[in-house]
Amino acid sequence: MTNKNNSNHLPCKRPRLLIWSREVMFLGTCFSRQEPYRTTQELMVVCLQGSLGVKSARGTTISTRTCLIPAGVRLEPDLVENRQAVLGIYFLAPFSQDHAALASQMTEIGSGIFCHHPDEAAVIRAMTQVRNQPVTTTREARSVVRDALIPKSLQGLVFRDYDPRALTVAKRIRADLHDAPSLATLAEEVNLSESRLEKLFKEQAGLPITQYRVRYRVFISTIIMALGYSITEAALLSGFSNSAHLSRCYRQVNGVTPSSTFLNPPYIDSVLDPSAISLVEPMLDGQPVF
Repeated sequence: MTNKNNSNHLPCKRPRLLIWSREVMFLGTCFSRQEPYRTTQELMVVCLQGSLGVKSARGTTISTRTCLIPAGVRLEPDLVENRQAVLGIYFLAPFSQDHAALASQMTEIGSGIFCHHPDEAAVIRAMTQVRNQPVTTTREARSVVRDALIPKSLQGLVFRDYDPRALTVAKRIRADLHDAPSLATLAEEVNLSESRLEKLFKEQAGLPITQYRVRYRVFISTIIMALGYSITEAALLSGFSNSAHLSRCYRQVNGVTPSSTFLNPPYIDSVLDPSAISLVEPMLDGQPVF
């Protein structure tokens, strides 16, 4: 666990960002999260203070404190209205059982969106604790939130089988940030036609291969910027051509720019798990990790 600004032990009223090797958790007020964007990861949104207004398939607005959103949904202001509430946004691990486990407990309101976690009070209490108290270990913080979100009776269950060919392609993409293999190469490696691979991957991941690659590069750049490196450094290290390229893709993935996340007040309190740092250490090539 590290933070280049050494602010882990300050009382956390600033937005807090916790990053693991496959998951991210944002805890705070989304004053700048106004631009519409298409989700590239499954999200569990929890309103810690205030309420969410979520539009149902019938066009009515449902008031809730918890909302599960799949990958591939375009988040418009009228789809999920947070009214600048204090939120916990849990970016779920790709190709995991988390989304299905959560969906099995909640109520679907249309377009793959689910609301009303059965134990909202416990979830809100857990995320509020992680937001406001010093983080002893990132493993403990993750455990506190996940135990509230997913009952032990559901943990470890397999709700969905993932095709090993899609998993192979995802792993290959993650391993080659700078030398991105072509669709033809990926298809050949898993013995599929290009069109069949494109269809299979989107079914499994919820987004096309090209968007998955961009999402992962943005994720890696987020870890690097959370360590205190500049946007330009993060862009080049994570496979973008320059800082403008990263900013454009970051906004497409997150609805905000990296500068508004890391460089503008209220300055975010970034807390990184060792598993996240291990992903970027080879890229830093001996540069210090504070």
